[in-house]
Amino acid sequence: MIVIMNIDTHIHLYDPEAGDFSWPEPGSPIYRTVLPPDFTKQAAPHGITRSVVVACTTQPEQTKLILETMHDDPSIAAVIGFIEAGSPDFIEWYDRFCEYPKFRGFRFICTEKPNEQDFRNAAYVSGKRANVLEFLGSFEGIAKMSGLIEANPEVNFIIEHFARMQTDAKTMPPAFMQFLEDMSAYPNVYMKTSALLPLASADPAPTDVSCYMPVLEAAYRAFGEDRCLFGSDWPFLELKGEYGTSVRATESFLASKHEGVLEKVMRRNAERVYGL
Repeated sequence: MIVIMNIDTHIHLYDPEAGDFSWPEPGSPIYRTVLPPDFTKQAAPHGITRSVVVACTTQPEQTKLILETMHDDPSIAAVIGFIEAGSPDFIEWYDRFCEYPKFRGFRFICTEKPNEQDFRNAAYVSGKRANVLEFLGSFEGIAKMSGLIEANPEVNFIIEHFARMQTDAKTMPPAFMQFLEDMSAYPNVYMKTSALLPLASADPAPTDVSCYMPVLEAAYRAFGEDRCLFGSDWPFLELKGEYGTSVRATESFLASKHEGVLEKVMRRNAERVYGL
């Protein structure tokens, strides 16, 4: 019996009662404790047994809680914290989190051009084991990070959530296509196919996987089979649809490519980029 061990590179785990972390908000359908067994229940039927847990607030204490209480669970392959790119405490928190073997780096919101502190913080992780920095924001905001990327060739930069492109759009706007071309020119930049359902304009998100083919094709053409990573954005995706829809859409698209592509995007690329 062959056991599939694919990796979801973008999930959130949290306990709203463990601290005032501001997300999700009380009253939200996903305001509940979400732990590794909850992820396994959703993902295992689809052949996904491991995850990269991404912190969902910029309060470092939440990342600390994940690392302290969940790091031993076998379903967690890596943890990405969340911090402000120019935080003066960036290096201090980075060093503290590096004490945990599954810590791999930080995500941060991209809206403005990076300043001197941003450059110092990014350079600090360069070439280290935890050398991942993830970009959260619109493609207009992430495009401003080009100087930071160019200055740090030994950092793995990952664009989250298709840079917030509408995922059920029938055609991709020229500005987005240019962004993909520009970012993919840097060999150390990767694209997560995450938030496929949350970023759909329809609510609930379409279950017809063909609706997502244009955005998946655009990302794949730009970054290729070696620099795309599967991610779901679970449990946030539950606000728009079901976990299985995200997996089916991605796998259906990848199956149309040559043999081996699905294995790379669903597992091997994550193993390489996150050093698993």
